[in-house]
Amino acid sequence: MNVAELNREAEAAAALVEHLRTLVAEPDDMIEDAIEGETSLKEALSKALARVGECEALADAIKAQADALSARKRRLEAQGETIRAAIIAALGTAGVKKLELPAATLSLTAVKPSLVITDEAAIPTQYFRQADPTIDRRALLSALKDRQTIPGAELSNGGETVTIRWR
Repeated sequence: MNVAELNREAEAAAALVEHLRTLVAEPDDMIEDAIEGETSLKEALSKALARVGECEALADAIKAQADALSARKRRLEAQGETIRAAIIAALGTAGVKKLELPAATLSLTAVKPSLVITDEAAIPTQYFRQADPTIDRRALLSALKDRQTIPGAELSNGGETVTIRWR
């Protein structure tokens, strides 16, 4: 089901509904029956709904696969770091600073000291950066809902969404 077909069916249904409303005072039951009998909107919507379900299922499956791959990546990185530490220990024990192998050359290189924070609360405030100001979106939304005028912000017109209950 493509979006153009769905739009065509919806337009046909809208025209039919408008025509029926001018002819009869019967409310929604007759209109729904007429839409079902005169257009294929329900079938088009059913196809669209099936595709939404497929998209959501695929997105969930991709997320699960991405999570699994991310966990695998972390495990492999940790394993690589463990092996690197073992190589450093082996070269140090052997007293070798450089070793040429067919696949690579291993070299022990001095690393500059890096910062280790042992007690963040004990560090003087002069070594802290002030956080950049951020907008309190909740307070701003509340003020706008209370009809306050806030320069640089406004409420959107909202819109519509469709609720799909799968269960």
